[in-house]
Order: sequence, then structure tokens, then C-alpha cells
Amino acid sequence: MRGGRKNLKRPVEEEFLTLQKGQSIMQVLDLRGNFVVVDDSGREEATESGRKVGCVVTQVLYYDQVRVLQKSPEWPEIFKYTAVESSKQDNTQSRNSQMDENEDSSDDDGLPPLEANTNRLNPFQQESETESDSDTDP
Repeated sequence: MRGGRKNLKRPVEEEFLTLQKGQSIMQVLDLRGNFVVVDDSGREEATESGRKVGCVVTQVLYYDQVRVLQKSPEWPEIFKYTAVESSKQDNTQSRNSQMDENEDSSDDDGLPPLEANTNRLNPFQQESETESDSDTDP
């Protein structure tokens, strides 16, 4: 091969996210009632430049930490009625509604019956002795 390859792309001056030693990117699962502490110091710059990441998560608060902060004056007013309390109420309401639905539900909902899932093995079912005796007796 003579002369080398000519299909090199020219470098483009763009800013990229780089991780320093000891840093990592973690995926945070967002559940109702969880709180995180974010650093939004670069939010304006990020929106002006068109970047999608505007804040950096600095700490995920655990349930005990949230409870302590709720009792302290540092807890923001906007979070006084928290998602933690609302999730408890939602759970009790959903239980009540499920109980009501079970009482009101009937076998004929106007929907066709569900087909059996053929991708799963059926659990082993033993036949009772009375059924086997009735099958063998003419």
C-alpha cells in the first residue's frame, strides 16, 4: 500500500463530556417519591448552546434523609406536600378501588376471553383421586 489512506475526516471543534478518574455515569431509576439534589449552575449555558443535559445529579436522597429534611426548615415550600405522602395515599386508594372492582366485576365484561400463553410452561397439576375414580368407573 502506497501513500496511506486519504479518507480521514477533519476534526471538528465540539465540546464533549469527559469523565475524570473516579467519576462514572450512573443510570438513576426515577420512582415516584424519590428526590435528588442537582447542581444547576450550568443550566443557562446548556440551554443557550443547545445541549440536552442542563443539570448534574450530585446526590440521591434516601427515604431517611428525606424524612429528616422534611422536618428541618431547609426543606423547600414547594415540596411540603411530597410525593412520598401522595404515593401512600395513592396506594390506599388503589387498594380500595381494586376491592371495589373485584366486588363489581363480573365474568362477562363484554371482552373476548384471553388466550392461553403458550410461551410459558404450565405448573404441574395433580389430579385429585375423586376425579380419577370417576373417570375409570363407567
